[in-house]
Amino acid sequence: MLSGCSSLKHLDEDEQLKRWDKHQASVKEILAWKITGRLSVKNFNDSAMMNIHWAHSNDAYEIRLIAALGQGTFLIKGSNKGVSIQTPKNEIFTANTLDQLIYEQLRWDIDLNALKFWIRGVPEPNIKYSQFLLDENGRLSDMKQSDFTVSVLRYQDSNGLFLPEKLFIKGKNIQLRLIINNWDI
Repeated sequence: MLSGCSSLKHLDEDEQLKRWDKHQASVKEILAWKITGRLSVKNFNDSAMMNIHWAHSNDAYEIRLIAALGQGTFLIKGSNKGVSIQTPKNEIFTANTLDQLIYEQLRWDIDLNALKFWIRGVPEPNIKYSQFLLDENGRLSDMKQSDFTVSVLRYQDSNGLFLPEKLFIKGKNIQLRLIINNWDI
């Protein structure tokens, strides 16, 4: 087992941080993106599995959460003017913040403003973080931010930029597993 580990390429800390800085700079240049994938959410005693389609452009976004077994679609739209959610029963609810709306309608206690950064493999800007770990290529592996633990378990190549493919996010009252099948940047 030790001989297998000794053949792994280990970067020195300076090289790892240089790669991290380069990776962050590249990711921060992405102002518009789309993802498709699968989302598993567990909170309190409930759990849900669904497909996710998230289109993000500057400050506007549209998130479709498609429930399993034909149970319907939640459509979330937002911009700096406000947010709304359309339920599978075509009811529309609005709120001042996305987090408030998601909690009221789905009972998910998640920081979605931060999530738009975490799913790209970077911390939310100007918010303190800790327990920060990089992988062997200088990309985010684990961190704690805003009372959440964020783990990027796997990356995928998207036009020469490596973006998260598999994430695990855990908060006090929620666990998210996200597998991103496709990035469109």
